[in-house]
Amino acid sequence: MKKIIFLIIILKISICRAGDFLLIDKAEKILKIYKNNQLIASYKVGMGLESLLPKEKRGDFLTPEGIYKIIKIRPSKQYKYFLALNYPNLNDLSLAYYKGIFNKETFSNLLDKLRKNKILNTSLGNGIGIHGGGAYRLEKRNSYIYKNYNWTKGCIALNNKDLLKLLNQIYIKEKVIIINSKKSLFEILKKLAYPVKIKPLEFWQGELYLKLNNFTFINFYITEYYKGIKYLTVETWYKGYLIERLKTNGLGKFKNIQKEKKLKKLLLENLANILNPYKNLEF
Repeated sequence: MKKIIFLIIILKISICRAGDFLLIDKAEKILKIYKNNQLIASYKVGMGLESLLPKEKRGDFLTPEGIYKIIKIRPSKQYKYFLALNYPNLNDLSLAYYKGIFNKETFSNLLDKLRKNKILNTSLGNGIGIHGGGAYRLEKRNSYIYKNYNWTKGCIALNNKDLLKLLNQIYIKEKVIIINSKKSLFEILKKLAYPVKIKPLEFWQGELYLKLNNFTFINFYITEYYKGIKYLTVETWYKGYLIERLKTNGLGKFKNIQKEKKLKKLLLENLANILNPYKNLEF
């Protein structure tokens, strides 16, 4: 019977369309479903340990941040169903290489496996996904009972009834964006950006393009130096003309706080319109 139910769910999975994605905000502990850029449902979720850091290694019990996709859907005895994500992705691997976790040969081999859609087993960990089991666990602290929303080992957990609703709205290869909206614009972009140039223990460069409409594009260029200096350059293009260029200080912050808030708001409201810069990665 369980196999029949699972097949019915798979048959109901939607056909891939632009503007369809899942957004998971670690700050709000919310999973939102977008179809054709419209919010159609949201569910409370549990995740890994409370932290401003993304997952960076096996056993840190943190939830990753970045742009992923659902690569497999399978039944789970413990969690009802498990929607596997392609963690670690290119961004995760490139940042690990930049920090000296991988040498050049290992990084190159991992990139080759990533291009062939092979499962990666590295020190960054794997087996991250979305599953049931409850958005929270009731736990006792001193003399009172509280809801613990940070109970998983890094996965995203929903109530089983919400998971079943979600299964009727998603499909294999659907985009899953995980962010922490409490972070600065630079730190959010760092995990969403496409890496373009890396020199281990020296610098990491990434880019992200955002299409606001058919005429307006915003290009984000970020550079982080191993010694802690950070720069973000933002260019706004309209009908092929550069109309504004802004650059942060060495801390990745804009002098105009309101401008930074506006750019962050634009990014978070247009996540479905992120474009890949289509550049060769230099390392």
